[in-house]
Amino acid sequence: MSNRPHKPVSMAPWRLEASESEEDAIWRLHPERRLAIAHDTAQLLVREQRGTDSDDTLSRMKTFVDQEGVDTLAELWSSADPVSLPGALWRLFGIREQVRVRPDVIGEVVQRGLDALETIDPVVVGAEEPVTAAGVGEIIDQVLRGGFSGDLANALERASALARVIAAGLLHWPESDTDREHDVALRSLSWGVVATELADCARREKNGQLR
Repeated sequence: MSNRPHKPVSMAPWRLEASESEEDAIWRLHPERRLAIAHDTAQLLVREQRGTDSDDTLSRMKTFVDQEGVDTLAELWSSADPVSLPGALWRLFGIREQVRVRPDVIGEVVQRGLDALETIDPVVVGAEEPVTAAGVGEIIDQVLRGGFSGDLANALERASALARVIAAGLLHWPESDTDREHDVALRSLSWGVVATELADCARREKNGQLR
């Protein structure tokens, strides 16, 4: 995680502040305060955006992540329980960030995963063939739009399926001494674990228990 100071960020309808103020010091020194903020912002992002323009919400979130980096979100949401609303959101944006890291190989990784699995996951993912990096990126954006427009359970199920497909694709990826970079980039996320966590989040969401 980067050690650079974070500047105040305003992103309606909520505000994420990370200034070197007394309030910020309290937030950093009290994990329970940080956890409460993580849950509050996740609730504002998902629950209070339903019925509004999900594309606009997605655009703001993507702009925030692209400009500030995932470090800010990591600091806010990563300490939350994996099977929780902020934990689920962090994993969704974590997947998006990892997919963006290696656009030159992600399409082939997903294709290998689709070819290897004999489960319903390829159907749930819904990737068009031939699979491309742009196509995988669009799947992620569709998942995020679904989460913001009130279809969070299905969005989490689709993200879970995509994570399993990527895990299978990496498992069937040929080892190469000349391409270690993609290992560092894509394998930095434990895709199988993330898939299970997102599936658990989806089940809780269907039962009205995801907080």
